[in-house]
Formats: sequence, C-alpha cells, structure tokens
Amino acid sequence: MPKTYTTKIIGYEFSELLEEIQRDWYEKDSEGLHYDAEECFVQPLIEGFQEQLSEDYGATDIEFNYDLSYGQGDGCSFTAFFEVDTLLANLDYWQDLADDLNSGLLEIEDIRVVRCGYSNYYCHENTCEVEIDWECNNEYREEEYNRLQELVDIVSTMITNEIRDKLRDLKRDLYDAWEVATSFEAYQELMAEENNLRYTELGELIPPDLIRDAVVVDGVQLQLDFGCDIDTDADTDTLEVEVL
Repeated sequence: MPKTYTTKIIGYEFSELLEEIQRDWYEKDSEGLHYDAEECFVQPLIEGFQEQLSEDYGATDIEFNYDLSYGQGDGCSFTAFFEVDTLLANLDYWQDLADDLNSGLLEIEDIRVVRCGYSNYYCHENTCEVEIDWECNNEYREEEYNRLQELVDIVSTMITNEIRDKLRDLKRDLYDAWEVATSFEAYQELMAEENNLRYTELGELIPPDLIRDAVVVDGVQLQLDFGCDIDTDADTDTLEVEVL
C-alpha cells in the first residue's frame, strides 16, 4: 500500500549563520575570491599602470611581472621599450646633456627597461633598470666619450629610480586591493550576492536537489512530501516518523 513521507528542514541563508560558522566556510572556500581579486582588482591596477607608462614614456612591448606572495623578492617589475622622442621632451632628464644633444655631439638611439640582478628568483622593483644606447660623434669620440658616458649613466639612473618608485607605489596598491578583495567581509558580500544555497544551523550545506521542489514556509522552513510524516527534534537531532 502506498505510503506518504513528509519531512521538514530548517534552512538558513549564509548571512543567517553564526559568524564563527561563516568564517569556517571562508577559510575553506575562498578560492573563488582569489580569482575575483585577480580579475577585478589586481588586473585593472596593472592595466592602469601600463597605460600610464605608455603616456609618460611612450612605452611599448610592456611585459609585466608581479608576485604578491608576501615572500622574499615579492613585488612588481617590467620590461619595455621607451620612445626616445618622448623622453627627450622631458628636459629634467637631460639638463647636463642639453648642449651636447643640440650640437649633435651625441645621439640617443634606444631606451629600454631590462631585468637585472636576481630576476630569475625575485620580482621586486630592483630587478629592472633602464639602459640607454647612444652614439658619439666620431669626430669627438676620443676626447668626449668618457664624459658623455658618465652623463648618460646619470640619466639612466635617474629614470631607473623614477620607475622603481612607481613600482613600489604600485606594489602597495596591489597589496591593499588584494587584502580588501580577499577579506572575510568581501566573502560575506559575495555569498550574499551570488549564493542561493541553504545551510543547516550548524553550517552544513543542504543538497540543492533535496529542497528544489520543497514548499517554503515563512522563508526558512522547507517542506518535502515523502509519503510519511517525519518530525525533527532540533535539540536531540532525532526524527519521528509516522507511517500513514
């Protein structure tokens, strides 16, 4: 003879769980936050930094590296080619070489950012530096080359220090964004916006298939028709079944 089973399940939204239980979920289920942090917070900052490099230095062929592991050698670095005309337009770099440039005593051929130091292991700002390729007028090469090389090295160091300062600032911004995007509060917001799952009072996930067709009472009481009456005692965690 057919039998009717009925059970009642109390289901909680994530925000209704005790904070301790929410934090347990956060500790074991925050991988999705890391993906969102990378895509929505870290990458936009990097893209903005690259755009600024292009604007300030005419940078092209930018290859960016970063490490946010809180370990030795973490940070940001990049390689790129800088547009010579764009940098020559910034007279602050070339004050000591202005007359030599205007007279044709030397010509700047190429300016680029390269990796240096322990770049195979580290990623911080000190693993990149500026190199400048230049040519001296052959007529004065013997007598002027060493003096000009020293002045070009000064310019190279000046630009290197400038971009390293920018990379330090970016590192700080990236860490700040990462901390916010992967925080417990961010996880709570994510679960409130995207999570339609229900949990028991102790934080155990209620299988969605189990309650998909349930009748919802008062927003938290979920009822299923199994062909018999099952009463749940929340205090003793026992079931009372009445077979009809």
